[in-house]
Amino acid sequence: MIHLVGPVDLAAALTGIGVYGMIARRNAVLVLIGAELLLNGVNVLLVTVAALPTGGLTAVLDAPNPVQSGTADPLLAGQVLAIFVITIAAAEIGVALAVVLLLFRSRATSDLGAVRELGEASPTYTETPGAGEWPDRAEAAESGGAPEGDTDAGEDSGESVASVEGTR
Repeated sequence: MIHLVGPVDLAAALTGIGVYGMIARRNAVLVLIGAELLLNGVNVLLVTVAALPTGGLTAVLDAPNPVQSGTADPLLAGQVLAIFVITIAAAEIGVALAVVLLLFRSRATSDLGAVRELGEASPTYTETPGAGEWPDRAEAAESGGAPEGDTDAGEDSGESVASVEGTR
């Protein structure tokens, strides 16, 4: 049985570097790397704790023989949870990299200081009621008619039907 200090120290180091990377960095890609390191620290700790015998640390400390065989969890719950964390992290990194790519395309930088201008925390943010509606729909609602180009407005255009039948 491996001593618990090694994996726990590795998990603590990965978690600490990940937290530092998420807090201290302004580059979006480096923040994502920090998040991945944080999740990998959690994975190491999950697998380490799953390798403990039934009863946890007290069973290890109170055992007369430090090498115990067959007393670990047979369901491998730590390994299964680590696989779930890896799967969720893969989905998270895919979505986050897509957002970073769109940010880079629109701002030509991956600096997270530029993201502040995109949301409600922006000093230039103003919210105007009704600004989210389509202009042609709003005009049509005021006039009581259907917007231009809407073929379901109740008018049957024989020209469009004839052109569709002519293409068959």
